[in-house]
Amino acid sequence: MSAVSSRIERFIKNLRTSLNEGNYYEGHQELRAIASRLVKQKKPERAVQLLYLGALELCQYHQWGSVADLTSFMINIYVEEKVPVTDESKERVYDIFEKLSNATEYYSRVFESAIQWSIGALGNGVGDTQMHHFVGSILRNKARYQEAETHFLVGTLESPAALGNMLFEWAVRTETTDYGVFVARGVIKYLALGWYEAACSCWKAFVSRLAQAQPDAVTEKAEGMLASRIGPVYYMGGHELVNFVQLLLLTVERADGSPSSESARIFGSLRRQYEGRFGVNAEVVHDLLDEVAQKYFGVVIQRQQSIFDIVSSMFALPSRPAVTSSSSAEAMD
Repeated sequence: MSAVSSRIERFIKNLRTSLNEGNYYEGHQELRAIASRLVKQKKPERAVQLLYLGALELCQYHQWGSVADLTSFMINIYVEEKVPVTDESKERVYDIFEKLSNATEYYSRVFESAIQWSIGALGNGVGDTQMHHFVGSILRNKARYQEAETHFLVGTLESPAALGNMLFEWAVRTETTDYGVFVARGVIKYLALGWYEAACSCWKAFVSRLAQAQPDAVTEKAEGMLASRIGPVYYMGGHELVNFVQLLLLTVERADGSPSSESARIFGSLRRQYEGRFGVNAEVVHDLLDEVAQKYFGVVIQRQQSIFDIVSSMFALPSRPAVTSSSSAEAMD
């Protein structure tokens, strides 16, 4: 062990004693003071190590405000010192994220600063996809679905299936009969981003859960009748908008980039038939499908908004059906 690590280890040992005696505020302030001194001495690596280990110690005592402050300080050093996005630098953040997720009043501020650090370090406008998936997974487990969705949309190859499963869970929780609004949130947004395979993965995860939950309403077409990258093709009785999302995927799959193609004609017909059926979400769906038209069917549309502004547009949730407690189970069928 290096001399530097030995000194930090001795400080952390003393910190444990102080925290065990209930001196949380004092321990927090001393950590901050020493880390600040190390930064001024041009020793940011030591400051990062100290803040990371100190935050983990404070997690054991549920001192979430202090944990958030020290973690934010650590991430600020990442930014100021241009620390690269590596497994090691991310793991420090992940370790604290998992514990800090119990404190909703602090969590968002910390993970948002970490995402911003990764955006700056990578210079890609999105940030680290693995970090997005990690944050999305934690938010999903906390049932913070709308926030999780944003991260899954720009996550890893595992994110689309995770989003599809989450959207189904979200639909079930709302006790809605309008499952199409939920699967559309993921599928159409992925298509608008130009990520067709992700749209398919999201769809397959969602519809497989729907088929398991409502076997009487979901009928698989004859095998081999229509070969597709989306997997089995279904008819969903009572789920008009779910059927639309499937038809949209099938049509995009056959797109050749020409606005005069047969697939472009079918796409236009689907828009005219279904866009208005999204109700209060019709305008959001319209804007997203404009992006789909440009990316897959060669339709040129002049827009003021960026693609990320459009994809970030909010879907309103369907209203719960007005049912009595005795009939609520029937409403899910």
